[in-house]
Amino acid sequence: MQVRPVDERDASGEQDGAVFRVFLWSQPPVPAGVNPARIGWSNSVYELTGCDVHEAIEWASCHTPAVGLYTLYVCYVDTDGRMFMIRLAGTDPTRGDEWSG
Repeated sequence: MQVRPVDERDASGEQDGAVFRVFLWSQPPVPAGVNPARIGWSNSVYELTGCDVHEAIEWASCHTPAVGLYTLYVCYVDTDGRMFMIRLAGTDPTRGDEWSG
């Protein structure tokens, strides 16, 4: 983690009412003798509104399959109308970086 002081006036604006996306990941049972890394993942994706990040994390944690993971993103729409997702928490098992927030 890196921490530095900033000037709060450098932001162009702020927005209430975030839109979150939650990916719930599951993996089928791994046959004996098979490396789990060779088994694919499937996901279900949900959009959460009317909540804050703590509620979104709680929802994702409660709805993650017993043998599964979740990834939580906040959605951001740029001035051209393109939607981007910024990862806030969880793990995306299809990425090689193994980051966990």
